[in-house]
Amino acid sequence: MHSERSRRLIARIPLWLPVWVGAFLVQFFVLNMIADSRHFLPDGDDMKFYDDWARRILGGRLTDGKAFYGLPGYAYALAGIYKVTGGYDHTFSPYLVGQLQAVFHAFTATWLFLLGRRIFGGTSREENSRGIAIGILAAAAWALFTPAQVFSSILMPTAWVVCAFWGLTLWLVCIHEKGPASWWRPWVWMGLLAGFVAMLVATILMLLPLIVVAIALTVARGKPLKSRILPVLGAVSILMAGVYAGCSPVWIHNYFIAKDRVLLSAHDGINLYLGNHPDSNGYTSIPKGLRASQEGLLTDSQTIPETALGRPLKRSEISAFWKKKAAAFRSEHPVAWMRLLARKFANFWNAFQYDDLSILKLLRDEHATPPGLRFGFAAALGLPGLLFCWRRWPRSRWVAGAVLLHMAALLPVFITERYRLAAAPGLLLLGAGGLWLLWENLSGLLLKNTRRPGQPLDVGRSSSQLPTLITQLALTIACAWWVSVPQADIGLWSLDFYKAGIRATDGAESAIAHAKHASDAKDDRQSARLVAASNAYLANAQRNLETAFAYVPHNAEITFALGNVWFHRHDFARAKACYGEALRLTFQTSRPHDGALRNLGIIALEEKQWSEAENFLTAALKVEPGSAKAYFLIARARRESGNVPGALAAIGEAIRLDGKTPEFQKLRDELRAAAPVPK
Repeated sequence: MHSERSRRLIARIPLWLPVWVGAFLVQFFVLNMIADSRHFLPDGDDMKFYDDWARRILGGRLTDGKAFYGLPGYAYALAGIYKVTGGYDHTFSPYLVGQLQAVFHAFTATWLFLLGRRIFGGTSREENSRGIAIGILAAAAWALFTPAQVFSSILMPTAWVVCAFWGLTLWLVCIHEKGPASWWRPWVWMGLLAGFVAMLVATILMLLPLIVVAIALTVARGKPLKSRILPVLGAVSILMAGVYAGCSPVWIHNYFIAKDRVLLSAHDGINLYLGNHPDSNGYTSIPKGLRASQEGLLTDSQTIPETALGRPLKRSEISAFWKKKAAAFRSEHPVAWMRLLARKFANFWNAFQYDDLSILKLLRDEHATPPGLRFGFAAALGLPGLLFCWRRWPRSRWVAGAVLLHMAALLPVFITERYRLAAAPGLLLLGAGGLWLLWENLSGLLLKNTRRPGQPLDVGRSSSQLPTLITQLALTIACAWWVSVPQADIGLWSLDFYKAGIRATDGAESAIAHAKHASDAKDDRQSARLVAASNAYLANAQRNLETAFAYVPHNAEITFALGNVWFHRHDFARAKACYGEALRLTFQTSRPHDGALRNLGIIALEEKQWSEAENFLTAALKVEPGSAKAYFLIARARRESGNVPGALAAIGEAIRLDGKTPEFQKLRDELRAAAPVPK
């Protein structure tokens, strides 16, 4: 009796539920591995960008009064999570967000399972089993997909948009299956969802053409063409109204609060230029004159247009400035631009892992991620799977269309691992379908050639199966070879080592600062431990940066980063040599490296060369006029040289730019106390 009841209860459990639970448990296990790594915390790159933005919102600074320069949805979502959970905690809050993103990651695996059942299944028992098997295979591949595991764990909106992207695709397949659709009911909700998610990542809007196709195929289906035109147009209008309503918080802010005509973000102009300039390589190649760091690029992208035009600009004008430069490249070099598009197309499918955060390498070096699948695997099987499944299973065309539209969204800008990740679920599903079809043909051929003694061989049927199998094998091998072609640009191979060196240097700087606090507190044991940790970080940084330098010996940023390693080791002779080389390389771009100038000024302060220090720091200010730190250092140099009034003027500028730093306030008070009393 009990066993019969248990069987009934188990039979009531939907098949998608164990798929979701399994994918979530795998991601939860990976999240805990990654959470033990120092690189899990949002201390650099876009992770820090989103975290800092969210913490400003949490602190009450909802807007800076200007059009958004970056999509705000994820930052506001993080701020909401921090608020609901009692405030921000640097170790707990990112982990909590990682758990939420594990839920989204598991739902993406569930969408793949449900898509597999609907696309590859059927009414017969055999067809149903095939759909379930392909769906489970694709979901398992996604659960073991290393880039998805990593970007679903850290503070990045990737898991959110991927879940929404493939949830929408599944929704379209379901609507198409049901037959005639209403002219408004599903489309307004789809538009609202797409518009809302576009506030996090705008590439989801590339699914709109696929939704329009679904409208054309389902709205008033079965009626004469003339009577369908108005309902179809009405459905498209409802869809677009939903999109605008979904992202209305952003454009309402931009239009009516910032008084700037920007729909989502004014950051699209610089992104377009980064992917379309004479030195573009299809990835995020930083043009000459722009700094490669996250903060430096963000600042330069706004200050350079204002300097060029000689006036303050609205952010829509800043975006238009960079769009104009990208358009000039396309019009002046049409052949080079077409070659660049072809290269981006190849980059999208290539197994080379261009991770602009280098988080994948950093975590791999710390053994913080388990072995798993990569994009090259998905592309090698998904590309031939797309071609195989297109004819055999027509519903797979929805998945193929979603993959190709996502690729089309990236071609105008550039390709990175996190950007192309949204296409991976579809490729894994199509790859699983292609493998099933390949196995069907192979097993069919083997079974047809298996005969009993005395039974005649069915030569006709075997010969018809063989060309199909050979074609599939040849195309699969050709696609695997094509996506595996190595990148010829040697500079691309230095990126992971450079980023790893930067992160290790950041760790050393943090350990040095904490060691100083421990020393001031007379905690000698803690101070010694932190000093040892900083030395280990610096050794790691030197190893990675020297590898990057061996790949690209004439890169100013790599040379500058090596100088920072020697600077923290107090080997000022080598540090000055590196900074000098960085300056020599950047003088060719008419923008001297302000970081090198500033650090040369700090070394001069350490060596008590007050006049030389002021010269370097003044030169740094000419490159980066808004640097409060540079004014502070100038004030120190002037104080030591006896120029107290000049020091007071410099520290006044530092406080005007940044009035919250206690160190600035302390120096101003000391200078005021030392200033001569007027007679």
